[in-house]
Amino acid sequence: MADDDLWVTLLTIALAVVAGAAAALRWIRIARLIEDTPTSRIRSAAQGYVELSGRARPLPETRNLAPLTQRPCVWWRYRISRKVEHGSGRNRRRSWQTVASGRSSIPFLLDDGTGECIVKPDGAEVVVTETTTWYGNTPWPAPLDGGPPVAFGGERAYRYSEERIYEYEAIHALGSFRTSAPDADRDQQAEQAALLSRWKQDQAALLRRFDGDGDGRIDLAEWEAVREAARHAVQEAQAARPAHDALHVLGKPDGQLYLLAALPPGDLVRRYRRRALWSFVGFVVAVCALGWVIQDGFG
Repeated sequence: MADDDLWVTLLTIALAVVAGAAAALRWIRIARLIEDTPTSRIRSAAQGYVELSGRARPLPETRNLAPLTQRPCVWWRYRISRKVEHGSGRNRRRSWQTVASGRSSIPFLLDDGTGECIVKPDGAEVVVTETTTWYGNTPWPAPLDGGPPVAFGGERAYRYSEERIYEYEAIHALGSFRTSAPDADRDQQAEQAALLSRWKQDQAALLRRFDGDGDGRIDLAEWEAVREAARHAVQEAQAARPAHDALHVLGKPDGQLYLLAALPPGDLVRRYRRRALWSFVGFVVAVCALGWVIQDGFG
């Protein structure tokens, strides 16, 4: 083996060793994270990094259609690939080159029976249970007229792939949970200041109500009574308003895994452990190959 070829081979196998080890560690770390994080209920979930399980629903007055199949869902990801050829004659090779891709960013609801949480899917690692792949000869697939896509093979020039999470499908999620408390927009001090400002504009009425000694002005003691009356008025007005539900939102955390999966936790853990196992097998094979190349090239 030529020296240049030897070093290229060594570098390639060394990269495979590093990639296999990194992938195995990542998958096993995710599996352990899912196992060790208790599932919270939306109604009582703590603020911060949480694990939630429930049913996915579209937000009111929103509709999300998968772009290739036009099926209603809450999340989708698609890829269109074109068949390309490299070389000629006996060295001719074929591969698939991505020409278009995309993923949904429309928020949806997660409902676990105790409450609802808005899920923002941007930045999430998403695991689905259904992926559809089929082939055609146009850059964009033809309408399916409601029927299932046909997985044609042969010499079709384009490959279409689409993943979906359907409405009301069970979802397991890990992410950053935050809540906007009800009445957070009701600032009592601001409302009290606004009410006092209105009262000051009608000095005659203010004096009639609070000028106890009749000297034609509001002294410090009487002004305290004005402030107390304004505070009670604001509290009564706020109590009379209808209460608003708390707004819960799940999004991408800083420096932690953001995961949305249409699988129960047990199946999800097994999937990641299988990935870790195969990555470790690849790591071992790459280490053995590296040793063999070193021995053969330098021995």
